[in-house]
Amino acid sequence: MPTKKTLIVAAIVAAVFLAAFWLPIRPALESLLEWTQTLGSWGAPLFAALFVPASVLGIPGALVGAFCAFAFDFVPAFVSVVVFSNLGAELAFLVGRALFRPRILAWVQRDARRAAVERAVSEQGFRLVLLLRFSPLVPFNALNYALSVSRVTFRAYALATFLGMLPGTLLICSVANALGRAGRRYTGTLETGIWGDLLLGVGIAASLAAVVLVTRRARRILNATLERAP
Repeated sequence: MPTKKTLIVAAIVAAVFLAAFWLPIRPALESLLEWTQTLGSWGAPLFAALFVPASVLGIPGALVGAFCAFAFDFVPAFVSVVVFSNLGAELAFLVGRALFRPRILAWVQRDARRAAVERAVSEQGFRLVLLLRFSPLVPFNALNYALSVSRVTFRAYALATFLGMLPGTLLICSVANALGRAGRRYTGTLETGIWGDLLLGVGIAASLAAVVLVTRRARRILNATLERAP
C-alpha cells in the first residue's frame, strides 16, 4: 500500500538521523548543524532548492526535505520544501513534455497499468493527478515525467501536485524536525518546554492520520477509476 511506503520513508528518515547521533559520524553531523545555523534565514531555502535538480535528474529528494526540516526551524523548512519540491515537479513535467515525450510515451505504453493511468489522466486531468499524488503508483520523479505525456494542462498538473503532496511532506518534515529538536536538546544546543514538544507531537499525529486516511481513500477511488478505464 502507498500508505506503507510513506510510513517506510518516515521510518527511514528517523533511523538515519537517530543513528547519526550514536554512530561515529555524530561529530561531523554536529559540525554540519552548527554550519547550517550560520546561514540564517537563507539556510532552509538553499538546502530545499536541491529538490529542483534532483527532480529533473530523477534523484530521490526525500532526504533533502528531511534534512532541511531536521536542521532548520519547522515553518521555514516546511515552506521551503513545499515550494522547491513543487518547482522541481513542475520543471520535470515541462522538460518531459518538451524534450523527451516520444521516449516517455514509449515507456508508458510498454506497461498496461501505466497506459491505463495515462488514458485516465488525459480524460480526467486534475482529479486523477490529485489522486496519483495522494496515492502514487510509481515513484515521485517517474510520475512527474509519466504525467508529462498525458493531455493534462500544466495548470491542473501544478495545482493537483501542490495539494496532493502536502500531507506526505508535512509528515516527513514533522518527523525530521522532531528528531532535529531532540538531537539539539541532547547536545545541549536547544532548550524546549513541554508545550513545544507537545505541540510538535500533536502535529506529527495529525500528519500521520491525514496521510493514512487520505491515501486509503485515494487508492480506492483510483483503483475504481482505472478499472473503468478503456
